[in-house]
Amino acid sequence: MSDMDRDLQYSEARNKAIAHIGIAVSSSGKIRTFLSDKGFSSDVIDDVITQLIEDGYVDDRRYAMKILRSRSGAKAEGCAKLSLRLEEAGIPYDVIDEVLADEEFSDENTIMDVILSRYPKDSFSADPSEAKRELAKAIRYLESRGYSSSLALSSFRKLIRDVE
Repeated sequence: MSDMDRDLQYSEARNKAIAHIGIAVSSSGKIRTFLSDKGFSSDVIDDVITQLIEDGYVDDRRYAMKILRSRSGAKAEGCAKLSLRLEEAGIPYDVIDEVLADEEFSDENTIMDVILSRYPKDSFSADPSEAKRELAKAIRYLESRGYSSSLALSSFRKLIRDVE
């Protein structure tokens, strides 16, 4: 490929990427996939992404934090599920590890947000056998959000001790 062809491809790829991003910010992985699907070479894609990062159109950490903030409170998820969500969003592994290392997103902190928003104090039956079934259902729900069953059970126990 001649330098002129490469420059034209670079310019076209950059313009398509910026049009795709719009006014938001995107991840390098999403832009890499988008440009790859459009048929651009990996060298051109790498150069375009480097320039878009410098220009502020691509910011993996900021994009990751946007996703994490959207998954807070009642929508909170465990780190394992968040990690998969970030990976699917095209966030590089080093950035995923960095943002999830923040104490704010630890499973122990976020699980209480889910429990308190989904299960008010009077959520469980006074009948012990019915309460046990309801607790098992609540733990399955928390497992579906990416939390371990042991953390879910210990969190409910802590909550019950705090109420008593």
